[in-house]
Amino acid sequence: MARQITANGPDKVMQIDDHTVYRNTIARMFRSGFFEAFTKVHPIVPALVFVPVVLYFAWAGLQALGPLLLIPAIAGGILFWSFTEYVLHRWLFHIEPSNPVSKIIYVYLHGIHHHYPDDHYRLVMVPIISVPLAIGFYFLFAATLPAIWVAGAFTGMVLGYLSYDYGHWATHHIKIPRSAWARPLAAMLKGQRKRHLRHHFGDHDKGFGVSTGLWDHVFRTVDPALAGSAPIVGGTAPGVEDEAA
Repeated sequence: MARQITANGPDKVMQIDDHTVYRNTIARMFRSGFFEAFTKVHPIVPALVFVPVVLYFAWAGLQALGPLLLIPAIAGGILFWSFTEYVLHRWLFHIEPSNPVSKIIYVYLHGIHHHYPDDHYRLVMVPIISVPLAIGFYFLFAATLPAIWVAGAFTGMVLGYLSYDYGHWATHHIKIPRSAWARPLAAMLKGQRKRHLRHHFGDHDKGFGVSTGLWDHVFRTVDPALAGSAPIVGGTAPGVEDEAA
């Protein structure tokens, strides 16, 4: 649990370089308490916002497609999100901070997480970003897909987003379960944690997939250090610092 508070947030944030990491520290991004409130989010918030959306659109998709066609529609939406996640993470979140504008974009959109990886207030996406994104993607689906497929595909995309958010939160914030009944979950978390911690503490230019490593294989951004590496024990990836929050 991160406890130490950074008092001089904006000045400190803009002075750090890409290799500065503050452990067990919560960042302050804005001097204004009003704006600062919009940068923090409790992990239950994405579920509160988007689970009702999933239920509504899953029902609408079922009515439009029936159960047999709803399954591939949802699967397609999940696959679409996984690709979107990779694209956003690689080319937007990791924009090269080569000038003041791009540095502001990088630090405030994603770099803050790399510099303060234990800041548990910033492990899931804030609604001020996730809600407009969801609305935009819904209208994109509505404009490009046959009408009967929109609800099912959008259901899958939102499910994919939730798996990304909570997979990322779990990677940073929970201990991998050791009970026998939880072995499938533990295996999935170990893979995600190994890949993501290498991205944090190894090579920032590799391992952009969070919920899946599929697109890292497609675009050849798999970290070579992961090949044949030993499983993670207690949240420690080989060759990198322990990231347990």
